[in-house]
Amino acid sequence: MPNDTLYLLSFFSTSQSRSIFSRSFHPSCDTCASVEKLLFCANFCKMARILITGSTDGFGLEAARQLIERKHTVYLHARSQERAEDVKAKCPGAAGVLIADLTSVAETRKLAEEANAIGVFDAIILNAGLLYGPFRKTPELGVPAMPFVNVVSPYILACLFKHPKRLIFIGSVLHHEGNPDLKDIFWLERGEKEFQDFPAYCDSKLHVMLLANAVARRFKDTSVISVHPGYVATKLGGSGGTDKLEDGVETYVMLAEGDYDQSLTGVYYEPKKKLGQPRAETTNEDMQEVVVKACEELTGLQLGA
Repeated sequence: MPNDTLYLLSFFSTSQSRSIFSRSFHPSCDTCASVEKLLFCANFCKMARILITGSTDGFGLEAARQLIERKHTVYLHARSQERAEDVKAKCPGAAGVLIADLTSVAETRKLAEEANAIGVFDAIILNAGLLYGPFRKTPELGVPAMPFVNVVSPYILACLFKHPKRLIFIGSVLHHEGNPDLKDIFWLERGEKEFQDFPAYCDSKLHVMLLANAVARRFKDTSVISVHPGYVATKLGGSGGTDKLEDGVETYVMLAEGDYDQSLTGVYYEPKKKLGQPRAETTNEDMQEVVVKACEELTGLQLGA
């Protein structure tokens, strides 16, 4: 490939330069037509292999749709065969749908094995999560489903996945409301009588952001990010959401594509691609290790480097 062509491909690898070109594009201009082809090639050359858990609706589904439209290879995840068939119809361009109930240790491990068999992913978004719903215990460990899906299953997957270039954990602005004492993280001592879903959710989001930062310290070859998607009227957020779905999805797409400074790790993003300010405790390494140790003791899996 000629050096001038390589230079142009390099130039158009950034969103800022693509935006400049789009504002000055003239369809009848031969030069613009040639550059448009190079721009397509630049996008093509950046095609990424992406996995999004919890992608049958809401943020995960819409992010998948947009990433597929942008010519990326996207794998979805569904909890059951029925949901898998449904999302195939909603998102026919997906490369595949992996099926696993993330309240199960065995199925979560199976998800990691099947993903690893596909190959190394450029980006993995650990989007699956629970907020409201009846109290129910996970089958193998007896942990309430909410902290298991929100914290333990991401831990298992982080332990078992081949390291992607970008690993995105789903936090929440509500981590600011979480209890920082880190006692009885999985509600095993307090049990069903004391369980309240909203405080448990806030706690779980603080815990998963501590976990994400612990992973960031260990995985030197991966950009590890926490994201607050926004409070949106989705199945998880309920009908009272005040944010826009597209603002959160915009951040998902940016991170999945790697259209940011990938030397950043252990940071927190908000909707509209904004770097957020998490509570100070999320950077406390001792607190991070409390969460890691609790997950390790529960699952028997060790979080490697």
